[in-house]
Amino acid sequence: MTSRGKWMVAAMLSSAVLAGGTAWLVTDWTLHRHGESHAHDHAEPDFHAWMHEHLDITPEQHETLEPIEAEFEQQRVRLKEDIRTAGLEVAAAISEARVDDARLKSALERLNKAQGELQRMTLEHFFAMKRYLRPAQAKKLVEWTHDSLAREH
Repeated sequence: MTSRGKWMVAAMLSSAVLAGGTAWLVTDWTLHRHGESHAHDHAEPDFHAWMHEHLDITPEQHETLEPIEAEFEQQRVRLKEDIRTAGLEVAAAISEARVDDARLKSALERLNKAQGELQRMTLEHFFAMKRYLRPAQAKKLVEWTHDSLAREH
């Protein structure tokens, strides 16, 4: 591989790592974990409990938000699997004795596309939920999301 090719691979790998970290942060941390100040288990289903505990979700809001949450979770699981599969393809491509630039580029493109789609979908989900919240509830959700994204890990 030429020097230029090595730099291109390094740049693509760096981009993939950065995109992967961002996708993880936005989805797992922002929507399913809610900060170090909460002492309970941070399993993904706890986001519902957090919303009810901290946002005083009404039964009517819960009924409206539940299908939105279920749809999002189904899509999130699919995209997380796409990201995992593409990550394995990248790993396989870089572990070859002689790196096939076209194969690596294709795998990185699939990985970046899935990560970007997950980021986009997560933010769309956030705004879809926010529409059904009262102003004070929406403010708390925005603050929590902001703090989750701004917190250094």
